Amino acid sequence: MERIVHVCNGDSTADILSLADLPGEIRVWADSLDQGPVLPLGDQEHYKVRNEFWASRGFKDSKLAAWDQGVDEAAGAEELILWYEHDLFDQLALIRLLSRLARRGLPSTLTIVSIDRHPEVPNFLGFGQLKPEQLAELWPRRTPLSRDAIDEAITAWIAITSADPRAIPYLTRRIKALPFLAGALERHLEEFPDPTSGMSRTERQVLAAVARGEATEEALMLGSQAIDPRYPLTDLQLFDTLKTLAQCGFLEGAPASHDKLKTTNATITPLGRQALAGAIDRVHEVGIDTWRGGVHLTGKGPVWRWDSRERKLIER
Repeated sequence: MERIVHVCNGDSTADILSLADLPGEIRVWADSLDQGPVLPLGDQEHYKVRNEFWASRGFKDSKLAAWDQGVDEAAGAEELILWYEHDLFDQLALIRLLSRLARRGLPSTLTIVSIDRHPEVPNFLGFGQLKPEQLAELWPRRTPLSRDAIDEAITAWIAITSADPRAIPYLTRRIKALPFLAGALERHLEEFPDPTSGMSRTERQVLAAVARGEATEEALMLGSQAIDPRYPLTDLQLFDTLKTLAQCGFLEGAPASHDKLKTTNATITPLGRQALAGAIDRVHEVGIDTWRGGVHLTGKGPVWRWDSRERKLIER
């Protein structure tokens, strides 16, 4: 019997897919590579760095090695199907998986189900919103991954893990075979500090929403997701963003821990209003310590920034 393996972007999708009555095994690969250091390391060093990052965020039950092992084993299938949608989280996972498969050996048939919209879901954010029968209807639409697509993934992964991000803007203009990767890479660049406020796009969006009076978890999540489909805000990202903005002195009322997020009632400070107006620079004012792929943004500058208007990286 032909062995078929589905690899998908999280437990939620896996649970729904298990009810879709499709042939094959289901495996999950779902590390959030949009957060923390993502470096060009061997497996054991990679797991160590990523595990240390997640432990610092309070997550001790790492599945990274098990996820990799599951994909490595799945490469022996007659057909391997990747279920990864359009957003930054999924596209970073996709390029890591394709780079790994290319190094370790590709399956006989490698296909993908990848969408950025669904006719029955007005505000499509991901596969987790779909019903089993809707996922099943996507199965016949899976498409083979070409050699060009795999080469693009390898090139993009090298660029993401580099300490020098300057290849990424070039790739946003060159990538063609993977339809959502260029947009995701541009969204990755938008998480670098901007030239004036020194904040990322997510930080600016959340701070602006708080300034408008959107103080609760639900309001902040829904508002951000509606205007930012390439990087739908998660509760973990929201907590980290509120915590960072509070540490900068830009807001008050940030939750003390992730489990207090639902009771958050944040308000913007006068300093936060100055930052939102671009009157002060967050990096120069209070410093920064975060990772964007292989780039460590630290100190009070100069650091890499993304000028979205000029569409170029600058150091300031």
